[in-house]
Amino acid sequence: MAKQERMLTSPDGTRIWAESNGNTDKPAIVFVHGLSCTALGWDRQFADPELQSNFHLVRYEMRGHGRSGKHFEEEGYESRKIAEDFHTVCEAFGVVKPFLAGWSLGGAIVVDVINEYGVDYLSGIIYVGGSVVALHYHSVCRHPVMTALFPQITSLASDDLSDSAERFVESCVAAPLTYEEKLLFMGGFIMQPRAARYWNLKRKQDHTVWERTARPLPVLVVQGTEDLHCLYETMISIVRRVYDHVEVKMMPGIGHSPHFESPAETNRVVVDWVKKVVEGK
Repeated sequence: MAKQERMLTSPDGTRIWAESNGNTDKPAIVFVHGLSCTALGWDRQFADPELQSNFHLVRYEMRGHGRSGKHFEEEGYESRKIAEDFHTVCEAFGVVKPFLAGWSLGGAIVVDVINEYGVDYLSGIIYVGGSVVALHYHSVCRHPVMTALFPQITSLASDDLSDSAERFVESCVAAPLTYEEKLLFMGGFIMQPRAARYWNLKRKQDHTVWERTARPLPVLVVQGTEDLHCLYETMISIVRRVYDHVEVKMMPGIGHSPHFESPAETNRVVVDWVKKVVEGK
């Protein structure tokens, strides 16, 4: 199918940027980016011929990020509204029972979706790069490097935004970014209002329904060993406690962004795992 880019409207009126690509007759994967980033982070998945031919690929930019609407108050980031954004994207592209691929903070969207629509709404979960499996567990899984950055990137008054952005972006990868790549990442950070960044992290989210009901969902964890945002051993232990069917792919020498740092390997692992899950049903 031809690539489709759309500006959607969530039930509360928030504009949500979204795009689809790939084969609409195949299982769908909805890709959700991380904090202060944009859907451009998934470019190396959307350009992959094997992913395009085997799956219906959908990505969107979370409220408070990129080309989507940005709220300055806490009520703009209620869990229900965030789940409704995901649902709005799925409906717009005719997606039913997708796999949700969440990078970093994007992984927490799983909790919102299950709270609002139930565990049967999803076919499976792909946690990429030190995913925040639930906001409740973010602090215990946070790497000391990210903890040191946290006051700056969540401050509503700090004047050192450019320094915070550069340090945050550099910590997302193990090997140095090119100047062009750094500007691409920093652009997503700089264009986000501080309040949007703050409430995306500090919003209320009930993790108990997810923790009680998500057990049957199949899960793939794609994780770099040099992740400076996540204590991944703690994160993986929580994932194994919540879900019954967990497969973990560790990537030596890779940081917080496996899909960007090692796209060929990440894409191959995702293709093989989703095919295996679909064929096993």
